[in-house]
Amino acid sequence: MITMVLHLVQAIVPALQVLLISLLLDRLATGPYGRGLVIPLVLLTVVVAAAFPLGQVAWQASHRLGLRLMVRYQAELLSAVSRATPRQLADGGFVRNVETAQLGIAAPGMASVPGQALQLITTVITAVSLCVTIGTFNPLSGVLVGASLAPTVLAFTLIARVELAGLPRLARASRRANHLTEQLLQQRSGTELATLQSGHKVARLAVMARRDYVKVLEELTRFGTRMELACAAGTAILLGGALAAMVFSSTNPAGAAASIAGIISGIHAMRSCGNAFGQMVTAAPKADLYHQMVAALPPTPPGRPATTVDRLAVNRVHHRYPGAARPALRGVSFEARRGQIIALVGVNGAGKTTALNAVLGVVNPDRGSVTLDGVEATSLTTADRLAQFGLLTQEFGRYELTCRETVALGTPDSDVADAQIWEALERAHAADFVRALPDGLDTQLGEQWGGSGLSGGQWQRIALARIHLRAAPIWILDEPTSAIDAEAERDIFADLRRVKDSHITIVVSHRAWTLREMDHIYVFDHGQVVEHGPFGELLRAGGRFATLFAEQTS
Repeated sequence: MITMVLHLVQAIVPALQVLLISLLLDRLATGPYGRGLVIPLVLLTVVVAAAFPLGQVAWQASHRLGLRLMVRYQAELLSAVSRATPRQLADGGFVRNVETAQLGIAAPGMASVPGQALQLITTVITAVSLCVTIGTFNPLSGVLVGASLAPTVLAFTLIARVELAGLPRLARASRRANHLTEQLLQQRSGTELATLQSGHKVARLAVMARRDYVKVLEELTRFGTRMELACAAGTAILLGGALAAMVFSSTNPAGAAASIAGIISGIHAMRSCGNAFGQMVTAAPKADLYHQMVAALPPTPPGRPATTVDRLAVNRVHHRYPGAARPALRGVSFEARRGQIIALVGVNGAGKTTALNAVLGVVNPDRGSVTLDGVEATSLTTADRLAQFGLLTQEFGRYELTCRETVALGTPDSDVADAQIWEALERAHAADFVRALPDGLDTQLGEQWGGSGLSGGQWQRIALARIHLRAAPIWILDEPTSAIDAEAERDIFADLRRVKDSHITIVVSHRAWTLREMDHIYVFDHGQVVEHGPFGELLRAGGRFATLFAEQTS
């Protein structure tokens, strides 16, 4: 409300200046000590002196409002993105829309719309009041002053549309530049690059991405400059006409002089009106995209896992990625029962990851089905389907939060008791090193935030603790001990076998000794399951499995 009042007061200042100057000149015409000279002189002084600080205060109020809205919009967008499914996150188009929506939030985007709207109202009132005031002295001048808005509105509308078309390119270039810069600054990747002495290569790529960003920005700026020059020419012609009409045809010298001063002081308001209108034109499609993103990801309660799942079955699943020369999966079938630990093995690209993504619902198979206790997984909501799984990928997240916060990410529950976290850490064989941290569960992890650095194995045990905390009925562990020493690995797999009766466990591993204790092994090759059975049986068969692990078993 205060911001609106400030803008409305600011809007009538130019018209007030015209009236007060005209009044002052009329009084001066009666003599230097004319009657009533003091009051218009004082009023004019106050109006002129207040114009600049009033404008600054109004701008600051609009700016603060924009910042608050920007934080609100970003919070809403991030909250929506946090509800995205793995399938959506794997969609490049979805990610680009999120990036574009996020770039569109900041000024001069959605966050600036209320301020621009106020500015538009202010300048329209300014223009109308000036036109009316000047029109009382010379109607033609009043009309021409009003018409001078047209070139500005047209120019800024065209500029806004071109900027909108370039926004996705700006978003992509900015994200790539920021990503490459992060690789130099993140402890893990930065240390590797420093050791390899190849950080300059990533820096060069980051600079190239930043140059792409600047190139797009320069294209938009050049177009904007051309439009503004054309706008300035059109505005100058109309204002020149207004001034000429006032000078050559006015019968009121005082009114003419005041109107000339008003026209000059109102030029900035006219341009601001066009700019505000253009920015609002730009913000409209940005707002549409933002609301589409938020509406596409409505708030939903987290899915709740079933108490138990007795049987997971993958039935003759086929899948081909768009543009791929051959199918990633060709009639893949396997099953696992509660209390079993099964393994999927095969070379990279054999189809294991795609098969697991089909189980999770990240990819939608062309044919075939995934069932949980005989129920089609596709009949479940996405949230309920994902709730059945605890997933630990080979590229597990190293979340540099406090230890408590990092482990608690294993569950959507807001309140997680310390006792639950310690139990999960114990099962992941991580409790001992966490107790040794400076502040225990409250220790900040990650040296880049001034916290404690962890080894790769320690990070992996923290990630495994999240799976224990989640306690889902189906566990999917992709190389769950790849960064852990052999002794710790044996302990972890021994613990997995101790607790296996409560859930189904699917392991992806390339280590022969970890496969010896598996209940069943499925061997993938070129998108098919070419053989399956217990470890010893597969080894004696002399097939693909025996070939893959010949060196490790000799």
